[in-house]
Amino acid sequence: MSPARTEPQHLTGVETPAPRSAVSVRSVLLGLALMIPNAYWIMQNERVRQGPYTTSISLFPHIIFLLLLLVPANALLKRFLPRLAFSQGEMLTLYVMLCIASALCGMDMVQALMQIVAHVAYFATPANRWDSLLKPILPGWLTVRDREAVTGYFTGNSTLYTLPHLRAWLIPAAAWVGFMVALLWVMLCINVLFRKQWADRERLTFPIVQLPFEMTEPAGMLFRNRLMWLGFALAAAVNLLNGLHHLMPSFPSVPVAVYDLQNYVSGKPWNAVGWTPLYFYPFVIGLGFLLPVDLLFSCWFFYLFLKAERVVSSAAAWDAAPGFPYVSHQQFGACVGLCLALLWTGRGYLRQVRQAIQGQPGELAGGREAMSYRAAFWGLAGGMTALIAFSLAAGMSLPVALLFFAFYLVISFAVTRMRAELGAPAHDFVLMGPDLMIPSLIGTARLAGRDMGMLALYWWFNRAYRSHPMPHQMEGFRLADRARLDARRLSLAMMLSALVGAAASIWAFLHLGYQYGTAAKFWSGHWYGYEIYNRLQGWLESPRPPDGPANIAIGVGMLVSLALMALRARFFWWPFHAIGFTIAGGWSMNQIWVPLFISWLLKILTLRYGGLPAYRSARPFFLGLILGDCAVGPGWSLVGIILGVPTYNFWGA
Repeated sequence: MSPARTEPQHLTGVETPAPRSAVSVRSVLLGLALMIPNAYWIMQNERVRQGPYTTSISLFPHIIFLLLLLVPANALLKRFLPRLAFSQGEMLTLYVMLCIASALCGMDMVQALMQIVAHVAYFATPANRWDSLLKPILPGWLTVRDREAVTGYFTGNSTLYTLPHLRAWLIPAAAWVGFMVALLWVMLCINVLFRKQWADRERLTFPIVQLPFEMTEPAGMLFRNRLMWLGFALAAAVNLLNGLHHLMPSFPSVPVAVYDLQNYVSGKPWNAVGWTPLYFYPFVIGLGFLLPVDLLFSCWFFYLFLKAERVVSSAAAWDAAPGFPYVSHQQFGACVGLCLALLWTGRGYLRQVRQAIQGQPGELAGGREAMSYRAAFWGLAGGMTALIAFSLAAGMSLPVALLFFAFYLVISFAVTRMRAELGAPAHDFVLMGPDLMIPSLIGTARLAGRDMGMLALYWWFNRAYRSHPMPHQMEGFRLADRARLDARRLSLAMMLSALVGAAASIWAFLHLGYQYGTAAKFWSGHWYGYEIYNRLQGWLESPRPPDGPANIAIGVGMLVSLALMALRARFFWWPFHAIGFTIAGGWSMNQIWVPLFISWLLKILTLRYGGLPAYRSARPFFLGLILGDCAVGPGWSLVGIILGVPTYNFWGA
C-alpha cells in the first residue's frame, strides 16, 4: 500500500525550519492556573446542567471560546503594552495544555471514573450482595469503602472539605492521578516515535488544529476576511435566537434538531433502524468542510449502511442473537486492521526508528523531536512497566494486563491517526474497549475474579473514546512544528497538564458532587456505576464461554478495513475510506451524519465548479461557522452558571 493520500489543505506547505521559540514559563503557569476553572466549567456543563457536552467532539468548543477571548485581549496588549503581549506560540501552548486537561476532564475519562470509585460502597445492599460478591475483588486503595464519607457525595447538601471526606478520597484519588500521568506518558512517547512519519513524510493535514492556528496567527488575516464574518454572524445569530427562545419561549428560534426518522418507521423490520435524528449544527458543517471529500462521503454512507444492516438483520431474524450485528466488535476489528496497515506501510520508517534507538547513523539522527528516539523507546518501556505493575498490584494477572493494554493502545493509535490524517469530528467507539473485547475473545469463564474486577475498574477510560487525550498530544506537536516552538518544553508542559488536569478534574467532580449530589441533581452522575457493576455481577454469577459470532465480527471488521485501505491505495478514484467505516457506528455519528452530508455536498459542488481556488475562497466562511457557534454557544452556559438558570444547549451528548 502507498502512503495515505492527502488533499491540498491550508496547513500543507513548505517544511518549517527548526524550532527557535521557547515555551514561556508564564504561558505554562497561566495554563495550569486556568485548569481549575476550566474543570469546574466542564463539570457544571456536562453533569450539573445537562449540556453543552463540549468534550464529546474532536474540536473542543469551550477552548475555542477561550481563544476568542484571548485574541482581542492580546491585541489590546500589543497596542498599549507590547512587552506584555503573548506570542502565537504562547497562545498555542495554552490551547494545547487546556485541550489535554479538558480531555482528562471529559465525559469518557474522569467523569466516568468518579461514578464508579465509590459506587459499591454506597449502593451495596443485601439484595444485590455486592458486599460479598464485588468488594473482595476490588482493590481498596483504588476505591472508596467508607459509606458514611460518601453519603453526602451521592445525596448532596454537603461539603468535600471535612477531614473524614478528604481522608476517604485521598489515596484512591492520588493513585488514579498517578495512573493517568503514566498513561499519558506512554501516549506521549508513542507520538514522538511516529510524529515525523505522519507530519513530515506523509504530510498529514491535521484538520482539527487549522482553526486555532489561524486564530492566533500574528497578522490576523482570518479576522480580516469578510466571508469569515458572514459565517460567524450566521452561526452566532442561530445561537442567539435559540438562546433567547430558551429563556423567553415567545421569541422566535431556528431549530437545529428537527426530526427523528425512527418516529416514522414503527413496524418491523424498519424500526430496527433505531435512533436516526436530523441535526443541523453549524459548527459541525463548518468543521466538515475542512475534511477530505472521501472521508465525508464514507462517514454518512457507512452510517446509512450500518442502519441498513440492522434492518436486514431484523427482517431475517438474525437479531435474535443478542448484540447482532455486533457493530462495536466490527469497529474494534476495523481499528486493528487500520493499525496493521499503518505498521506495514510504515515498515521502512520503523526500521530507521530502530536504527536511531540503537544509536546508528541515519536519516533520523539529530532530529528536532520532543526527545530522542532512544529516550522515547525506553520511556515507552518504562511507562508500560509502570502501568503493568499498577495492574498487578491491583490484582490483575500478567497475561490479562498485557492483552488489555495492547488492545487499548491499538484503539488509541487508531484514534490518533484518524485525527491526524482526516480530522474525524467524533470518535466515541462506545462499548468497544478491551474490557468487552477480552471477555468476548476468551470468555468470562476463563477469567479470575480479580481480573474481571480490574476490567470493571478500567472501564472508566474505555467506555467511550470521545475525549481521548492522545490525539491532542500529537496535534500539539504539529502546532509546535508550525509555530516553531520548542517541542521538548511543550512536552513537559503537556505532562504538567496531565498531572494538574487530572487532579483538577477529580477536585471539580468531588466539589460539585458533595454540593449537588451525584445521585440527586447530577445528570447521569452515578448510572455509569450501575452499568459496569451490574455487568460485573453478571460475569461472576453466570460465567460464559467465548462469544463466537462476536469474534467473527471482529475478524470481519478487520478484513473490511484492510480491504478498504488496499483498494484506496490501489485506485485513486476509490471513494470509500476505512476510517469512515471505522467511526460510522459510533453514537455521536447519529448527531453529525446530516451536517457531514451537507458539508460533503457543498464541498463537492465547490470543487467541481470552482476548483481549489473556490475552495480556498469559501473556506473562511466555514471557519466562521465554527467560530460563531463557539463564540455564543459556550457563552450561554456561562450565563446560566452565573445566574443559576437553565440556558440553551448548543451541542448534545
